[in-house]
Amino acid sequence: MRSHLTTLLAAVFLCACTGGAIAFVGGGHFVGLEAAGSASCEQYRPGNGFGDTNHCHTGPPGQTGEHPPVVVPPASHFKAAKASASVSRRGSARVHCPFACHIVLRGRHGHHRVHAKVTLHANGTATVRLSKRALKQLGRGPALLVVEVNGKVISKRTLRLA
Repeated sequence: MRSHLTTLLAAVFLCACTGGAIAFVGGGHFVGLEAAGSASCEQYRPGNGFGDTNHCHTGPPGQTGEHPPVVVPPASHFKAAKASASVSRRGSARVHCPFACHIVLRGRHGHHRVHAKVTLHANGTATVRLSKRALKQLGRGPALLVVEVNGKVISKRTLRLA
């Protein structure tokens, strides 16, 4: 019986002393189980500051914890600037490329086909023209003009050739 009483008194003493030590080091108020002034809140900065409100998650130095950091999407989500073109009634096209590109102007009327090519080596604007001879090869009537940049169709126009 005496050993049980000794064990009980030792357990009560340890609990009382540990609780007093936590209250003394903690500086007054508790946030969950961690004291606001303890080393777990002052020295160590777990998380990003936007998680569990019961603990001191302040994140890396310089972060205030008020707003989440701005997330920049990866480069794969950015849309590349596109080329633009305008086709005239006289068989020419004015093409603007924000990058180096290969431009092809194709003309088609029935089974007749003609084309003109231009290469831009940097950002810029180029004019691609079908020659008078090429326009004569297409013949009279409606002809389809198609502008391609790097193999992709970016503009079409139907012309009435005389």
